Amino acid sequence: MRRGIGTAAAIVALAAGATPASADTSSQVAGALNFPWPDLLPPLPTAQTPQPGPVPGCARASPRCVDYEITRMAGLRRRLGCDHRAVFATTYLVLTQTLRATLKRDPRFFADPGYLFFEDALFADYYFRTIADGSAGRPVPEAWRIAFDTAAHGDANAGQDMLLGINAHVQRDMPFVLAGLGLREPEGTSRKRDHDRFNDVLQRAYGPVVEAIARSYDPLLYTTNASWDPVDDVGGLELVKGWREGVWRNAERLLDARDAAERQQVAQSIEDNAATWARLIAGPPGPPGYRARRDAYCAARLPPAARPHRRSTRHHRRRASRRR
Repeated sequence: MRRGIGTAAAIVALAAGATPASADTSSQVAGALNFPWPDLLPPLPTAQTPQPGPVPGCARASPRCVDYEITRMAGLRRRLGCDHRAVFATTYLVLTQTLRATLKRDPRFFADPGYLFFEDALFADYYFRTIADGSAGRPVPEAWRIAFDTAAHGDANAGQDMLLGINAHVQRDMPFVLAGLGLREPEGTSRKRDHDRFNDVLQRAYGPVVEAIARSYDPLLYTTNASWDPVDDVGGLELVKGWREGVWRNAERLLDARDAAERQQVAQSIEDNAATWARLIAGPPGPPGYRARRDAYCAARLPPAARPHRRSTRHHRRRASRRR
């Protein structure tokens, strides 16, 4: 479980652009050992269609698309307060902020930033729609159902909550996002280089993500991801690189499917893989009463303005009582 918690902090394939945690020895070591092995794996042949275009939240590719998602994520995190789903919402927010900062420092970090803007917006749209469906009691993909159930019940730690969200959003959602936008430029050049380049952003975001989660939601990460110990950093970065390589291959499989039936088989294998990982991550039970300790820790650290959830519920109940 220690390794699982450590992996959680680095694993999300969403990227953020805060300042690299270069002051931490573990981040320096992790960066030095971050060998870009996915770069050595060539893309497989796929069609040059589809091509990216306007998506929800990004009608025209520009940095404003990322800014818009950051605003939405910050709002969601405030609304969730100490709800355990806020752990992944915070992870996603910090990663996306790191992405934005990376692009601001180096606008040419990606060969095709326009594609990245569309990808970021569509990827986030998957997440917000799933959050809305889960909150409304509508069906969600199995990996997400397990993540939401774990956030709502039991004594899981924040590392598990983080990993469950990353697994569902990366391993389950991302292949469909990439396949929907296409994997090749109009002239046929593969976009895999930019996909792999994103792993460098993840390495930069690792420290800030761990700090954000430990500071507000679960002090356990201060122990499992101590700045003097690079083991979890390296393990987390390697795991996320492996997951993202699998994402690319699954997107290729979706695009190369010969007919609707074959595509459905590929889609089901993606669902099954993400659900299997979710069950493994959620499986280890936490110590009895750990949920209460986490909630008390969070309540003492988040400002009142960031914890409107329960007050809002009581407010609506009082209004409903007056109407009756």
